[in-house]
Amino acid sequence: MRVVHVFPQFTPESTNGSERYEYLLCRKLVEIGVELEILTTTTKDFIPVAPFCLHWPHQYVESAEERDGIRIRRLRATFQVPRRLGYFVSRRIENRWRREEARYGTMLKGSRNYVDSFHQRAITRPLIYDLIATFGRGPYSFSLLRAMAGAIRRCDLVQVGFTPFATCWQAVAIARLLRKPAVVLALFHPEDLSHHFRTIYWSFSRASAVLMQTQHSSNIVQRLLPATNPVVVGAGVNREDFADSKVSGARFRSKYNLKGRKLALFVGRKELFKRYDIAIQAVESLPGDNLHLIMIGRDIDRRPLSHRRVTYLGELPQEDVADAYDACDVFVMPSENESFGIVFLEAWARRKPVIGNRLCAAVASVIEHGKDGFLCSGVRETAEAIARLIADPALAASMGHAGYDKTVSNYTWDVIARKVERLYINLARPSSSPSPPDNASLRVASS
Repeated sequence: MRVVHVFPQFTPESTNGSERYEYLLCRKLVEIGVELEILTTTTKDFIPVAPFCLHWPHQYVESAEERDGIRIRRLRATFQVPRRLGYFVSRRIENRWRREEARYGTMLKGSRNYVDSFHQRAITRPLIYDLIATFGRGPYSFSLLRAMAGAIRRCDLVQVGFTPFATCWQAVAIARLLRKPAVVLALFHPEDLSHHFRTIYWSFSRASAVLMQTQHSSNIVQRLLPATNPVVVGAGVNREDFADSKVSGARFRSKYNLKGRKLALFVGRKELFKRYDIAIQAVESLPGDNLHLIMIGRDIDRRPLSHRRVTYLGELPQEDVADAYDACDVFVMPSENESFGIVFLEAWARRKPVIGNRLCAAVASVIEHGKDGFLCSGVRETAEAIARLIADPALAASMGHAGYDKTVSNYTWDVIARKVERLYINLARPSSSPSPPDNASLRVASS
C-alpha cells in the first residue's frame, strides 16, 4: 500500500507532542510494511508573528532524504503574509471574538456547553474571518501543492496533519478532486477557540476519516459535525525508548547539577495555553528550597523566566528528555488544551505519577484521578498534589506503576499503528469492491 503523508513541518528530533506523534506513528507504520512518503516544508520552527500570522522560514535543505526508512521530501514555503497585514488580520479576528463574547457572554471553562458555544460562534461568524485566519496561519508553498497533486494521484491514500494549519484543507481538497481517500490527523483541541473555524470543519467533514486520540474528542466531533467520520486511535510510546538499559535519571541529575533535589518536571512548548505558569507558581508556593521545577520544550512565547526554583532547559535531545522523566519525582503539565497529552504516557513509561488539568477534558479522559495521577485546577490544587506525591513516595510509586500498566497495555505505537493500518486497508479498497465499508465498519475496524 502506498500512502503519502502531508505535514506543515516534520521534525524528528522535536520533543513537541504533535511532531513527536506524527514522527513516531510514521516510523512504526514503515516498520510494519506501509510504503510511506512524507511531503513537508523546509521549516523546523515556525515563527508566530501574531496570533493569526505565522511565518515559515527556510531552515532545512530543500531536498529528498530518508530517515528511519521514511522517505521525506522538503519544499520551501513560498509565500508569507507580511507582518503588518498579519497584525491587522489578527486584530480583526480578536475584535470579532470580543464582540461575540459581548453578545453571547463568556462561557465558563469546563461547563457542559463550553465547546458547543465555540461551535455556534464558528458557524454563525461571517466566512471572511475563517478565510483570513487560514490565510494567515499557512503554510503556503506552490511547489508543495504541485508535489501533493502528483503524490496523491499515484498513491492509494493521503493522510494530512494537522489542525489548524492550511495543509489540512489543501490536501483534502486535492484528494477530493482526484477521488482518493483522505485521512486527517487532526490533533484537535476541542476547548481551544482557535480550533473552531469553518475551514477546519470543512476539512473534517470532507475527509474519509479523522483520527482522534480520545473517545471524548470523537464524541464531540460526531455530535457537532455529523458528516464527519471520527476514528479513535489514541496515542503511543515506544517502550524501547524508555527501557532501563537506555535511560538514567542519575545521568540527567549529574549533567544539569541537580543531585539531591526533589524534581517536578514539565515537558511541552513554552506557550501560555500549556499553563506552565501554574506549574511554576505551584512549586514556588511550597515551603522549603529542595523542590525544583525543570522545564523542557521549545520557547514559543519568548517570555523571560527568572524564578529561583525553576530551570528552563529549552529543547533537548530525546535521550536527555527520557533521562529527565526518569530523574523526576512527579510530572506536571497543566495544559488547558490538548488532543491527548502524549507526555503523560512518556512519564508513565518511567513509572512516574502525573498531574494534569481537570478542565482539559481530553487529559481528564486519559488520567484516572487518584489511581495513576491527579487532575487539578489552578495553582493551589496543583501545589497540594505535588506536595502530597513528594511527601508520600509509596503513593507516587503506586500511581506510577498503575500508569505504566495502562500504557503498555493500550498505548504503544505497535497498537496504534496496527489500528491505523487497518483503517488504511478499509479506505483504500477499490470502489468496485462488492461491499465497500461504511463509516460504522471503519470505526469497528479501528477499535
